Amino acid sequence: MNIPSLETPRLILRGFSPADFKPLCAILSDREVLTYMPRTEPYPPEVVGRIIQRQAAHWDTYGFGWYAVEDRLSAELVGWCGLGVLDETNETEIKYLLKRSHWGRGLATEAALPCLAGGFTRYGLQAIIGLVHHHNAASRRVLEKLGLTYQDRVHYWGMDLDRLALTKTGFLARPESAP
Repeated sequence: MNIPSLETPRLILRGFSPADFKPLCAILSDREVLTYMPRTEPYPPEVVGRIIQRQAAHWDTYGFGWYAVEDRLSAELVGWCGLGVLDETNETEIKYLLKRSHWGRGLATEAALPCLAGGFTRYGLQAIIGLVHHHNAASRRVLEKLGLTYQDRVHYWGMDLDRLALTKTGFLARPESAP
C-alpha cells in the first residue's frame, strides 16, 4: 500500500522504510522510553523488524496505521505515531512513542492531531481510544490535549491501563480540531 505522508510544522509522518530499522532499534533500547510499555526490556532486533512488518500489514488491512515520525530539520527518525486496531476489542487506538531527546516539546500532540483528524474525517471512524499507564502523566496529558476523556480502567498486555476515548462528534465539535 502507498502510505500517505503528513506534515506538521516540525515533523514528517511517513511510512516506515528499511532505513528506519537501526534508529528504531536504538529508540526501543532506551529503558526510559520503555518505562510504561508492556515490555520494559530493550527490544531485540528481530522484534523491531516484526513491528515494522506488522505496521505494513496493518496499513494493507485497514488503510491506516502507524507512521514513522521524522524530525523535519534533521530528517532523523524520532519515533512513531498513528492509529491501530486492537485485536482484543476491535477498537482503534491512537499510539505514539518518541525518543527521549524529543520529549517535553509538544511533538507527540503535534504528531497525533493529524492522525486523529484523519481517523475521523478520512477513515470514517466513530470513536478512537487511548490507553495509558495510570502513572504516565505526560502521555495522559497528550491524550487530554487531543480531547480524549477518561472512560475506565482496563487490563491489556498484563497491565492495568486507563482507557480514554473521543467520538467523532466530540472531535468535530472542537474548533481547534478542524482539519
